[in-house]
Amino acid sequence: MSERPDEYASIAEIYDAWCLEVQEDIGFYVGMALGTQTSVVELAAGTGRIAIPLAESGYDVIAIDRSEAMLRLLSEKATAADVSTRIEVRVGELTAPGIDGLYDRVLIPFRSLLHLGNDEERLAALRAAHALMTDEGYLAFDVFSPTPADVQTTQGVWFHRDSGAKERADWHRSDGTTRIEVEMRGRTTTLQLHPLPAARWLELAEQAGFEVVTAWGDFDGAKVRGDGTGDLVVVAQRAG
Repeated sequence: MSERPDEYASIAEIYDAWCLEVQEDIGFYVGMALGTQTSVVELAAGTGRIAIPLAESGYDVIAIDRSEAMLRLLSEKATAADVSTRIEVRVGELTAPGIDGLYDRVLIPFRSLLHLGNDEERLAALRAAHALMTDEGYLAFDVFSPTPADVQTTQGVWFHRDSGAKERADWHRSDGTTRIEVEMRGRTTTLQLHPLPAARWLELAEQAGFEVVTAWGDFDGAKVRGDGTGDLVVVAQRAG
Protein backbone atom coordinates (compact mmCIF):
# COMPACT_ATOMS: atom_id res chain seq x y z
CA MET A 1 0.00 0.00 0.00
CA SER A 2 1.21 3.48 -0.77
CA GLU A 3 1.97 5.82 2.12
CA ARG A 4 -0.08 8.98 1.98
CA PRO A 5 0.65 12.24 3.77
CA ASP A 6 -1.86 13.59 6.29
CA GLU A 7 -3.62 16.13 4.06
CA TYR A 8 -5.92 17.10 6.93
CA ALA A 9 -3.31 18.07 9.52
CA SER A 10 -3.06 21.63 8.21
CA ILE A 11 -6.84 22.21 8.15
CA ALA A 12 -7.98 20.25 11.21
CA GLU A 13 -8.80 23.45 13.10
CA ILE A 14 -11.05 24.79 10.32
CA TYR A 15 -12.44 21.45 9.10
CA ASP A 16 -15.76 21.71 10.95
CA ALA A 17 -16.40 25.21 9.67
CA TRP A 18 -15.52 24.15 6.12
CA CYS A 19 -17.95 21.22 6.26
CA LEU A 20 -20.70 22.95 8.24
CA GLU A 21 -23.04 23.12 5.24
CA VAL A 22 -22.94 19.34 4.80
CA GLN A 23 -25.59 17.87 7.10
CA GLU A 24 -27.62 15.51 4.94
CA ASP A 25 -25.56 12.40 5.74
CA ILE A 26 -25.67 12.63 9.53
CA GLY A 27 -29.21 11.35 10.04
CA PHE A 28 -28.62 8.53 7.56
CA TYR A 29 -25.57 7.20 9.39
CA VAL A 30 -27.15 7.56 12.82
CA GLY A 31 -30.15 5.67 11.46
CA MET A 32 -27.84 2.91 10.18
CA ALA A 33 -26.89 2.14 13.80
CA LEU A 34 -30.45 1.17 14.72
CA GLY A 35 -30.57 -2.37 16.07
CA THR A 36 -26.85 -2.82 16.61
CA GLN A 37 -25.79 -5.02 19.50
CA THR A 38 -22.14 -3.94 19.33
CA SER A 39 -20.12 -0.77 19.09
CA VAL A 40 -20.39 1.04 15.78
CA VAL A 41 -17.09 1.22 13.87
CA GLU A 42 -16.55 4.43 11.93
CA LEU A 43 -13.59 4.44 9.57
CA ALA A 44 -12.13 7.82 8.58
CA ALA A 45 -14.00 9.40 11.48
CA GLY A 46 -12.28 12.78 11.22
CA THR A 47 -13.36 15.29 13.86
CA GLY A 48 -16.52 13.37 14.76
CA ARG A 49 -19.22 14.68 12.38
CA ILE A 50 -20.86 11.26 12.61
CA ALA A 51 -19.28 9.73 15.72
CA ILE A 52 -20.52 12.41 18.11
CA PRO A 53 -24.17 12.35 16.93
CA LEU A 54 -24.00 8.54 17.17
CA ALA A 55 -22.76 8.77 20.76
CA GLU A 56 -25.35 11.41 21.60
CA SER A 57 -27.98 8.96 20.32
CA GLY A 58 -26.79 6.35 22.81
CA TYR A 59 -24.43 4.23 20.68
CA ASP A 60 -20.88 3.23 21.56
CA VAL A 61 -18.46 4.13 18.76
CA ILE A 62 -14.96 3.11 17.76
CA ALA A 63 -13.72 6.10 15.77
CA ILE A 64 -10.72 5.37 13.56
CA ASP A 65 -8.75 7.84 11.47
CA ARG A 66 -5.23 8.17 10.11
CA SER A 67 -5.01 11.87 11.11
CA GLU A 68 -3.97 12.37 14.71
CA ALA A 69 -4.75 16.08 14.39
CA MET A 70 -8.35 15.33 13.46
CA LEU A 71 -8.71 12.75 16.22
CA ARG A 72 -7.45 15.20 18.85
CA LEU A 73 -10.29 17.52 17.90
CA LEU A 74 -12.76 14.64 17.97
CA SER A 75 -11.68 13.84 21.52
CA GLU A 76 -12.02 17.47 22.59
CA LYS A 77 -15.48 17.73 21.05
CA ALA A 78 -16.58 14.45 22.62
CA THR A 79 -15.54 15.74 26.04
CA ALA A 80 -17.38 19.02 25.47
CA ALA A 81 -20.50 17.09 24.43
CA ASP A 82 -20.18 14.80 27.49
CA VAL A 83 -19.99 11.63 25.33
CA SER A 84 -16.29 10.82 25.66
CA THR A 85 -17.05 7.59 27.52
CA ARG A 86 -18.98 6.35 24.50
CA ILE A 87 -16.27 7.02 21.89
CA GLU A 88 -13.04 5.05 21.64
CA VAL A 89 -10.58 6.95 19.46
CA ARG A 90 -8.00 4.93 17.51
CA VAL A 91 -5.36 5.79 14.91
CA GLY A 92 -5.68 3.50 11.91
CA GLU A 93 -5.96 3.30 8.15
CA LEU A 94 -8.93 2.51 5.94
CA THR A 95 -6.95 -0.45 4.65
CA ALA A 96 -5.74 -1.50 8.13
CA PRO A 97 -8.05 -0.32 10.92
CA GLY A 98 -5.98 -2.07 13.57
CA ILE A 99 -8.78 -3.31 15.82
CA ASP A 100 -10.02 -6.74 16.82
CA GLY A 101 -13.54 -8.08 17.23
CA LEU A 102 -16.67 -8.31 15.11
CA TYR A 103 -19.22 -5.54 14.81
CA ASP A 104 -22.77 -5.10 13.53
CA ARG A 105 -22.13 -1.78 11.78
CA VAL A 106 -19.12 -0.47 9.89
CA LEU A 107 -19.47 3.04 8.45
CA ILE A 108 -17.24 4.88 5.97
CA PRO A 109 -18.88 8.31 5.60
CA PHE A 110 -18.20 11.50 3.67
CA ARG A 111 -16.62 10.08 0.50
CA SER A 112 -13.55 8.93 2.41
CA LEU A 113 -12.92 6.00 0.07
CA LEU A 114 -12.08 8.51 -2.66
CA HIS A 115 -8.70 9.04 -1.01
CA LEU A 116 -7.66 5.56 -2.15
CA GLY A 117 -5.77 5.73 -5.42
CA ASN A 118 -6.19 2.31 -7.01
CA ASP A 119 -8.29 -0.85 -6.92
CA GLU A 120 -5.75 -2.66 -4.75
CA GLU A 121 -6.24 -0.10 -1.99
CA ARG A 122 -10.01 0.08 -2.49
CA LEU A 123 -10.37 -3.68 -2.23
CA ALA A 124 -8.07 -3.76 0.79
CA ALA A 125 -10.27 -1.19 2.55
CA LEU A 126 -13.50 -2.97 1.70
CA ARG A 127 -12.05 -6.33 2.74
CA ALA A 128 -10.81 -4.80 5.99
CA ALA A 129 -14.37 -3.61 6.67
CA HIS A 130 -15.69 -7.05 5.74
CA ALA A 131 -13.32 -8.70 8.23
CA LEU A 132 -14.71 -6.54 11.04
CA MET A 133 -18.36 -7.43 10.48
CA THR A 134 -20.63 -9.97 12.10
CA ASP A 135 -22.55 -12.26 9.75
CA GLU A 136 -25.66 -10.10 10.19
CA GLY A 137 -23.80 -6.81 10.05
CA TYR A 138 -24.05 -3.94 7.60
CA LEU A 139 -21.48 -1.79 5.87
CA ALA A 140 -22.53 1.69 4.75
CA PHE A 141 -20.46 4.13 2.71
CA ASP A 142 -20.90 7.00 0.30
CA VAL A 143 -18.79 8.17 -2.64
CA PHE A 144 -19.10 10.66 -5.46
CA SER A 145 -18.18 11.20 -9.08
CA PRO A 146 -18.69 14.64 -10.68
CA THR A 147 -21.61 14.99 -13.04
CA PRO A 148 -21.11 16.69 -16.41
CA ALA A 149 -22.84 19.74 -14.92
CA ASP A 150 -20.40 19.75 -11.97
CA VAL A 151 -17.47 19.76 -14.34
CA GLN A 152 -18.95 22.43 -16.59
CA THR A 153 -19.83 24.86 -13.79
CA THR A 154 -17.05 24.34 -11.23
CA GLN A 155 -13.94 23.24 -13.12
CA GLY A 156 -11.08 25.44 -11.91
CA VAL A 157 -13.41 27.97 -10.27
CA TRP A 158 -12.88 29.18 -6.70
CA PHE A 159 -16.10 28.58 -4.75
CA HIS A 160 -16.75 30.71 -1.66
CA ARG A 161 -18.68 28.96 1.11
CA ASP A 162 -20.81 30.80 3.67
CA SER A 163 -18.32 29.69 6.33
CA GLY A 164 -15.62 31.79 4.70
CA ALA A 165 -13.81 28.80 3.19
CA LYS A 166 -12.70 28.85 -0.43
CA GLU A 167 -12.34 25.69 -2.47
CA ARG A 168 -11.46 24.89 -6.04
CA ALA A 169 -11.93 21.63 -7.92
CA ASP A 170 -9.88 20.42 -10.86
CA TRP A 171 -11.83 17.43 -12.12
CA HIS A 172 -10.49 14.65 -14.36
CA ARG A 173 -6.83 15.62 -14.37
CA SER A 174 -4.45 13.88 -16.77
CA ASP A 175 -3.30 11.46 -14.05
CA GLY A 176 -6.90 10.41 -13.34
CA THR A 177 -7.20 12.32 -10.08
CA THR A 178 -9.39 15.14 -8.88
CA ARG A 179 -7.62 17.89 -6.97
CA ILE A 180 -9.49 19.90 -4.34
CA GLU A 181 -7.78 22.99 -2.94
CA VAL A 182 -9.06 24.49 0.33
CA GLU A 183 -8.23 27.86 1.90
CA MET A 184 -9.61 29.34 5.11
CA ARG A 185 -8.22 31.52 7.90
CA GLY A 186 -4.71 31.23 6.54
CA ARG A 187 -4.84 27.44 6.45
CA THR A 188 -4.58 25.54 3.18
CA THR A 189 -4.46 22.00 1.90
CA THR A 190 -4.74 20.08 -1.35
CA LEU A 191 -6.73 16.86 -1.42
CA GLN A 192 -6.16 14.26 -4.12
CA LEU A 193 -9.33 12.27 -4.81
CA HIS A 194 -10.01 9.38 -7.15
CA PRO A 195 -13.65 9.22 -8.31
CA LEU A 196 -15.06 6.14 -10.04
CA PRO A 197 -18.38 5.44 -11.77
CA ALA A 198 -21.06 3.99 -9.49
CA ALA A 199 -21.02 0.61 -11.23
CA ARG A 200 -17.34 0.14 -10.47
CA TRP A 201 -17.85 0.74 -6.74
CA LEU A 202 -20.60 -1.87 -6.71
CA GLU A 203 -18.32 -4.33 -8.49
CA LEU A 204 -15.57 -3.72 -5.95
CA ALA A 205 -17.99 -4.26 -3.07
CA GLU A 206 -18.97 -7.61 -4.54
CA GLN A 207 -15.34 -8.58 -5.12
CA ALA A 208 -14.66 -7.80 -1.47
CA GLY A 209 -17.33 -10.30 -0.40
CA PHE A 210 -20.38 -8.10 -0.02
CA GLU A 211 -23.92 -8.30 -1.28
CA VAL A 212 -25.24 -4.82 -2.02
CA VAL A 213 -28.57 -4.30 -0.24
CA THR A 214 -29.26 -0.76 -1.48
CA ALA A 215 -27.51 1.68 -3.81
CA TRP A 216 -28.96 5.17 -3.89
CA GLY A 217 -28.17 8.39 -5.66
CA ASP A 218 -28.51 10.43 -2.45
CA PHE A 219 -29.34 10.00 1.23
CA ASP A 220 -33.09 10.21 0.56
CA GLY A 221 -33.17 7.14 -1.67
CA ALA A 222 -33.01 8.68 -5.14
CA LYS A 223 -32.04 6.49 -8.08
CA VAL A 224 -28.40 6.34 -9.12
CA ARG A 225 -27.81 8.39 -12.27
CA GLY A 226 -27.69 6.35 -15.46
CA ASP A 227 -24.23 7.64 -16.35
CA GLY A 228 -22.82 6.55 -12.97
CA THR A 229 -21.95 10.07 -11.83
CA GLY A 230 -23.18 12.03 -8.82
CA ASP A 231 -23.56 10.64 -5.32
CA LEU A 232 -23.63 6.95 -4.50
CA VAL A 233 -24.82 5.72 -1.09
CA VAL A 234 -24.29 2.01 -0.50
CA VAL A 235 -25.53 -0.38 2.18
CA ALA A 236 -24.13 -3.92 1.97
CA GLN A 237 -24.01 -7.20 3.87
CA ARG A 238 -21.69 -10.19 3.76
CA ALA A 239 -22.50 -12.28 0.69
CA GLY A 240 -23.90 -15.75 1.22
